[in-house]
Amino acid sequence: MNCNTLSFSQKLSDQRINQAKTILGRKIVRKLLAYALFLLGVSRSEISSFLKIPSGSIRSLVHAINSRGLAGLEDQRTKVSSFKPPLAKQITPTLKVQDSWLKVDFEPSNLVLRIPESNPDQKRIVLLSLLNSRLLDRNEIADALHLSIDRTGKLARKLEQEDVKGILDQRQGQRQDYRFTPETKAELIQQFVFEAVAQRPTGGQQLAKKLEERCQLTLSARSILSHLSKLGLASIRDSLSEHLTVVKKNP
Repeated sequence: MNCNTLSFSQKLSDQRINQAKTILGRKIVRKLLAYALFLLGVSRSEISSFLKIPSGSIRSLVHAINSRGLAGLEDQRTKVSSFKPPLAKQITPTLKVQDSWLKVDFEPSNLVLRIPESNPDQKRIVLLSLLNSRLLDRNEIADALHLSIDRTGKLARKLEQEDVKGILDQRQGQRQDYRFTPETKAELIQQFVFEAVAQRPTGGQQLAKKLEERCQLTLSARSILSHLSKLGLASIRDSLSEHLTVVKKNP
C-alpha cells in the first residue's frame, strides 16, 4: 500500500484521535495506531520514535494481537474484556417435584420441562436422556425414578445401546392393575388419608408397611407411588388436614 498517494489532515487527525481516546481510552488508541502503522510497513524503530512507545512493547503488541485477536490490545491481566463477548452462563438443570408434576428447571434460563408423574415411561426416557447428556447427576435421577443408583446407570447404558425398548418396564404384572383391585385402591386411599391427617410420612415404603400391618396387603412401594400419582393424591396431601380441621369446626 502506497501512502504517498493519500492526503493527511492534521486537524482531522487530532479531532478523530481525541474522540477515539474518549471512547476507547488513550492506551488503546496508541496501540491501534502502532498496529496500523506496523501493517502499513513502518519499521518498529520508527513507530517507537513517532509514538514514543518502547520498541519491545511494539513487538509484544504485534505478538499479542496475532495470538489473541482484538483482546491482545488489552492488558492480559484484566479479568473482563471489552473486546471479547461475555461467556455464556452455564445452564444447570435442577429437578423439582411440584403437585403431580416432575419439573426440570434449566437455570438460569426460564425454560422448564414438565413431566406428569403419572407418565412413568416418559419420565424414565427424558431423565435417562439427560443423564446420558451429562446434564443431571445420577443420584438425582435415581431418586426421581425411585431406583437404585446402580440400576439407574444400567438403564442409562441400555437406552444408548438398545433405544427406548431397552428401558421400558417389561414386568407385565407391574403394568397391570390386577393387584390393585377397587378394594385395594380404597384401602390405599384410606391409609393415605390416615397418614396425611396425622402429618406422618406418606412415601411408598411407609404406606406399604402400614397396609401390610392393617390389611395384610403386600404391595411394592413403587406400585403404591405409581397409583398415588395416578390418583393425584400427592397434590392434596398438605391441604387435606386443613380442610378436615375446618369441617370438624363447622359441621
